[in-house]
Amino acid sequence: MKRRDWLILTVVLLASLALFLLRPLAAQPDAGASLRITVAGKLYQTVPLAQAQDIVIDQEDGSHNVVRVSANGFVMAQSNCHNQDCVLQGEVTLDNIGTRPLANQIICLPHRVVLELVTGDEQTLELP
Repeated sequence: MKRRDWLILTVVLLASLALFLLRPLAAQPDAGASLRITVAGKLYQTVPLAQAQDIVIDQEDGSHNVVRVSANGFVMAQSNCHNQDCVLQGEVTLDNIGTRPLANQIICLPHRVVLELVTGDEQTLELP
C-alpha cells in the first residue's frame, strides 16, 4: 500500500470512531417526552412525563385500565381484560424503548387501548 492509501484508511477509521463515540449523545431522548393514549383509534389524552400520576380509563362497555405515569416513563398498572397481557408488558421508559419488544408502546388489545411514548418531533404528529 502506498502512503496515500494509509492516510485515507486512517482518516476513514478516525471518522468512524468519532461517529461511534458521538452516537450515544445524538440518541438521547428529548426531555419533553410525553405519553399519548389512544382508545379505539382515537386520541384520548396526551400527558407530559413531568410528574407522577395515575390515569384511569373507563369506557362505556365496562373496560377499565389504570396507567401509572412517572417522570421517566409509564406502565399499565391495572386492567380488567381477561388475559392481562398489557399489565405484563412492563414499564416503558426513556432508557428501555430500544430494547422492548413493542419499543415505545403498551397495547391492551381487548380494550383497544394504546399507550405510546413520544419524544421531540413525534409530539407534533396528527392522528387520523
